[in-house]
Amino acid sequence: MTSPAAASTAGPAPAAVSATPDQARRSWPWSALQGVVLVVLAVVAVVVADTGVRLLLAGLGVLGLVRGVALLRSARAGLVERSAAVAGAGAAWFGAVAVGLAFFPPAVAAWTCVVVLAGVLVALVVRAEPARRVRAGLAVGLAVVALAAGTVLAGPTWLAAASVLAVSVAVLAAGVMSVTGALALRRVAAQPAPVAAGCGGCACGAGGCGGLQRG
Repeated sequence: MTSPAAASTAGPAPAAVSATPDQARRSWPWSALQGVVLVVLAVVAVVVADTGVRLLLAGLGVLGLVRGVALLRSARAGLVERSAAVAGAGAAWFGAVAVGLAFFPPAVAAWTCVVVLAGVLVALVVRAEPARRVRAGLAVGLAVVALAAGTVLAGPTWLAAASVLAVSVAVLAAGVMSVTGALALRRVAAQPAPVAAGCGGCACGAGGCGGLQRG
């Protein structure tokens, strides 16, 4: 299971580099708002007992729904590829489930974080490059051993608490990445629009290209 926040903030720097000023002007406010919301949710999940993890789950669910619906609308209009539509459907599904689970007792939300953490660990190995897959597998194996040892020594409650902390740290990192991407997009948005091909701009002060032709 992939967090919608992570999906929507992956690779902010390349997106900023490839975005046009017009695209950046539309994108950077959303990226900044999303980043701030993710940071707040991560902090609340750690600081506020019980209720914090439910707010984290509900917040991620709302972000997933918003992002998923936006991608599905873009796919219907033919603006994105089919893979983006599939990602949008997955984000919307995750969002709806997360919002529903947030209404259950805090223990349900905490154990949902255990499932999310397990999904993230599996994804780290599956999506790793072939040259780095062995290293990723060893790192994930060590993490699993540490979680298992903690569970045996401190009980299942410790596993749930550790998973909440791990998910919160991941959400915090995604929020920081989103804000960083927003700052990069804002710099792109401040750039002047590119001059149309075939025009060097030298005739603009003389009334445009038509003025030169009349002269």
